[in-house]
Amino acid sequence: MDLGSGRYGREVLAQSAAFAVLVDGADPTVTVPTCPEWTLGELVGHVGQAVRWAAAVTAKREFVPPALVPDAAVPADPLPWLRSAGAVLVAAVEEIGAEQDTWTWSADRRAVFWLRRMTHELVVHRADAAAAVGAAFEVEPDLAADAVTEFLGLLPDRVRLDPAAPVARLAGPGERLHLQATDGSGEWLLTRTAEGLVTTHERPAGAAEVTVRGPAADLALVLYRRRSTAEAGLAVSGDAALFEFVCETAKF
Repeated sequence: MDLGSGRYGREVLAQSAAFAVLVDGADPTVTVPTCPEWTLGELVGHVGQAVRWAAAVTAKREFVPPALVPDAAVPADPLPWLRSAGAVLVAAVEEIGAEQDTWTWSADRRAVFWLRRMTHELVVHRADAAAAVGAAFEVEPDLAADAVTEFLGLLPDRVRLDPAAPVARLAGPGERLHLQATDGSGEWLLTRTAEGLVTTHERPAGAAEVTVRGPAADLALVLYRRRSTAEAGLAVSGDAALFEFVCETAKF
């Protein structure tokens, strides 16, 4: 169950604005500790370009090479360009209709796919920016829980796109992982099947091989490998190595 196109549209705008506030006045050459291959300036460019690319493919309803995306070049003063990217995407989705088909890399062809995907792209990269500038990171529990749900829900698409990708190794003989958000925002049962990792929203019958508990924001950041399990302070009972294997194998 997702949060709906209206909420995602508002979040794309809000998260874009919050990201811009974080990086305003910050040193663009500083290294992003959660993505050490990037400087903060490169992170800003990546975020603005990703959102504008999503807007372009939504509007065209077909794949658009990144080099052909309108206004894709990062300007000398990137903040106005960054702030406006979210509005460009929201307008593109509103123009064709959130439930209408467009191009996506997912089995979900609806335009709302891009609002949801870019919402969580912005949330996670806002966490990156916060780490780079030494600021606190917070996100609403229901939005963080949806980030977990979306991340897990995209695993089959990633295997479909590349059957030889590491994420295909999540198939297995039935081990179960139980994730519980201690803020009450959700829980997830992950089962390794021959077809891949299957996710449901239920409690296991009997003990799972591993149970992991913590706030939804921390669960999301650990899945995205922005924090280690220890850094997030997650409570792990059972086969901790299985949880780490799944997190490392599933990472984007």
